[in-house]
Amino acid sequence: MQIIEIEEPNSGISSSNEVIVGIDFGTTNSLIAVSRNGLVQMITLENGTYLCPSIISIDGKQILVGDKSHKNSINSIKRYLAKNSEEIRTNQALRTDIEGLILSDDVPKFLVGEELVTLTELASSIFQHLITNASKQLDAEVKKAVITVPAYFDDNARGQIILAAKLAGIEVLRVIAEPTAAAYAYGANKKKEGCYLIYDLGGGTFDISLLNMMQGVLQVVTTGGDSMIGGDDIDELFARYISDKYSLNYDYDLVLEVKKLKHNLSQATEVILQHGKQEILITREEFESAIEPLIDKTIAITVNTIQEVENLDLDGIILVGGSTRIPLIRQKLAEKFDTEIFDNLDPDQIVAMGAAMHAENLSTVAGNLLIDAVSLSIGIELYGGLVEKIILRNTPIPFAVTKEFTTQSDNQTGIKIHIVQGEREMVQDCLSLAQFELTGIRPQKAGKARIEVTFAIDADGVLSVSACDKETSRMSNISLKPSYNVTEQTILENLN
Repeated sequence: MQIIEIEEPNSGISSSNEVIVGIDFGTTNSLIAVSRNGLVQMITLENGTYLCPSIISIDGKQILVGDKSHKNSINSIKRYLAKNSEEIRTNQALRTDIEGLILSDDVPKFLVGEELVTLTELASSIFQHLITNASKQLDAEVKKAVITVPAYFDDNARGQIILAAKLAGIEVLRVIAEPTAAAYAYGANKKKEGCYLIYDLGGGTFDISLLNMMQGVLQVVTTGGDSMIGGDDIDELFARYISDKYSLNYDYDLVLEVKKLKHNLSQATEVILQHGKQEILITREEFESAIEPLIDKTIAITVNTIQEVENLDLDGIILVGGSTRIPLIRQKLAEKFDTEIFDNLDPDQIVAMGAAMHAENLSTVAGNLLIDAVSLSIGIELYGGLVEKIILRNTPIPFAVTKEFTTQSDNQTGIKIHIVQGEREMVQDCLSLAQFELTGIRPQKAGKARIEVTFAIDADGVLSVSACDKETSRMSNISLKPSYNVTEQTILENLN
């Protein structure tokens, strides 16, 4: 097959002297980087490292970023985005005992001084912290960025990350999936071609992506994952094991101690747990035995994700995310897949590196083409609560499709369109994205009207839906850019 040189849809969108950064907004840590002439520079922060702990602390009316010592703080804020209060209350993986977290209304809020702010507004502080440090280090104003999101995030969660960046005054040029960014960095650095599996286990999310790399083209074949599996869950699982075995009180302090154990046991075969006056010898064997069910679950998700691909011939597995430093993960992958496993690029940095390289690519006239894919199917509600899938998962984007529908009853003058996301057959089991109405349809017998509904997804994964009555040409449309009760006015107020 002949490969035709092709450029990105928005290439050449910025002047050559403009700084465009790549941002990895992570569950545990966030990073920012810039690429110049193909060389990536990680931005060093005030703490002396490139890792910004994704922790928000409140000190009176002041919002602090990355302060691990403060008691009134929220860790892993990325996991809370796009969840309502009830979802947070009923999710065992999320803490609800955080001082200042208000779950009395549908939309969760956080008390800052005497003011209630949304979690998205809090998350924007991390973006602001990153670009402020980048501007100082680069001696240039940083306003534009490519940001990454978990591949398996739904549209609401993806929208919250985009909105948090905008609240920080960032113009988001492109949104790419974290595994895709990692593959972009790996392929560009190593000049690799072939079919690669990206196993991305971070602090709060697990993503699997299968990609083809060839002559300047990077195409996502399929994606999978679980947005509630990550290093946080490994910590909790191991903490409960230690609590039960050694009769220790299970609390947040124990989880923090166990997190340190996890890091040490990735290097050593045994370590000492210092808990109060107790000294307990913990072995790597114990650790692996405790967390094995969770690791096995990620392997099962990996197998299920790629089994639908015919004639699969893997050229390698690329490890992404700090949690992949756990030796058991490499061992399990090696047992399941007979292929080379790559971890020679820092698993913490690789996503930010890929985002920065793609940012540079967008500012040049020609460069690598990145073809992402839809992670979850999108459809509409039919009579009886059934879902008709319009755009199937793994469809390459950008993409648009038009389908024709009709009225259900005589003299119907309007239709309500309910847009959902997910793989289940029933609406109640999928995520509701939005609803809108097309009115002014000429009254006539059921089935006579012809309504065209067009679904379009742009390169950032933003969905737009329009409906048109073919007889009257009356139209209605909606662009799904979730705000979750944060308005454009709020954005303007934060920028001023």
